[in-house]
Amino acid sequence: MLREIDLLRLLLSYHREWENNPETFLEMTILVSSIDCRCIQSGEVNFEEIMGPKLDNVAKIFMGLTPVNLAPYKDFCDLKRHGHPSNKLSEMLVNVSETINQMEESGNAELALNKLNVETYFKDRDAEKLLLKLWPYIATVED
Repeated sequence: MLREIDLLRLLLSYHREWENNPETFLEMTILVSSIDCRCIQSGEVNFEEIMGPKLDNVAKIFMGLTPVNLAPYKDFCDLKRHGHPSNKLSEMLVNVSETINQMEESGNAELALNKLNVETYFKDRDAEKLLLKLWPYIATVED
């Protein structure tokens, strides 16, 4: 099972997707906001909370840490109102999660975590640097 920090690190590893596509950036901020709202763990989805001020704060933090192309939208508020989030990142996360679940079901939970270590998703220095910049904003994750 992926922890919240693992989900966040995976999202960071896809930074080239969301830095260059506003709809993917919108999806990424929604996913991070939902992680922050603890909706993934509880199974409850409070769409108003996810799409509220937390979403704006997530976007502000990420846009402050790395350049994000929002064109043709004027700003994040315009993207939030008129854009439609992609499902690219969600599909990528589902694929990783399914791979881990299949390995765990086959009795290879330890192998799954060793073989599919989220560290392997940091294939470029930019993702690593982004994580280091974001680190002060990340709350301690309880195992």
